[in-house]
Amino acid sequence: MPDLTRSAGAIPFDPSRDDLLPMYLLRFDRANTRRAYAADLQQLFNSTVITLGQAQALSFVDVNTHLQALQAAGARPASIQRKTAAIRGFFAWLVALGLGSQNPADRQLVRRPRRSAAADRVITVLTREQARALVDAVDMDAPAGARDRALILTLLHGVLRRSEARGMDFDHVRRAGPYWILGLPSTKGGDDQFVKLPDSVVEAIDEVRSRYHFDSGAVWRSLSPNSRGRRLSGQSIYALTKRYAAAAGIAEHVGAHTLRHTGCTLAIEGGATLQQVQAHARHKQLQTTMVYVHQRDRLRDSAADYIGLD
Repeated sequence: MPDLTRSAGAIPFDPSRDDLLPMYLLRFDRANTRRAYAADLQQLFNSTVITLGQAQALSFVDVNTHLQALQAAGARPASIQRKTAAIRGFFAWLVALGLGSQNPADRQLVRRPRRSAAADRVITVLTREQARALVDAVDMDAPAGARDRALILTLLHGVLRRSEARGMDFDHVRRAGPYWILGLPSTKGGDDQFVKLPDSVVEAIDEVRSRYHFDSGAVWRSLSPNSRGRRLSGQSIYALTKRYAAAAGIAEHVGAHTLRHTGCTLAIEGGATLQQVQAHARHKQLQTTMVYVHQRDRLRDSAADYIGLD
């Protein structure tokens, strides 16, 4: 058995006895990744604790059976791809530790998951008029009005992911020469990124600071009596966006990520280049940015418009 004592004086990790999952998850910095991979592996093993005996007893047949069951249950291709990556990574980690001789999720051993065609995925995007209506739906005289309006504007113009918005602190908004930027210390796309913020958005954030007397720390906080000052959760940001969409009479399913899609699309329609939108949205691949163009062009001038049976 390899010596897995992490450092002098530290409590040794005994893989023959200890839960393997917490040690495996130490590889990942992002809390969302840890939560997703933990759930994926616990689902595979049908247990919240994963022992070495359980791991070594699992075969490629078990992995294939699990993936087939996920597909039969209607799991989305992207979800199955992520779960497969979590399983493959876990067993690769065990092999690297000398605790396994073969990865039962090796690409040559498991079924190929169906790939989701990004260009064919329907993305909910608001029109410019709907985006304005969403902002106007905020009652600025309401206790949370200034916060909610600033949050929606920041999501739209910064094309932020929900986790990025949640992690915003006041000192992340700063000057870079004549421009305002929002620093993003840790994001899905990497560390120490930033986006430009228009002056109007910074003014809205400053109003949050002055109205609620928040001088530093989290920008988006609860204003409820029982949790005042606590950083808003990702779920709260989602629910807030959905609530204002309903108030604005927007029928589409709208969440915080809809505003990211909307910001990217409106930028393209306003004349921004694909490369500008890719950089602003922090997409690693230009193909990700192209999805917005594909959907717009496919729906704007479709073969369906030429059939003419009406």
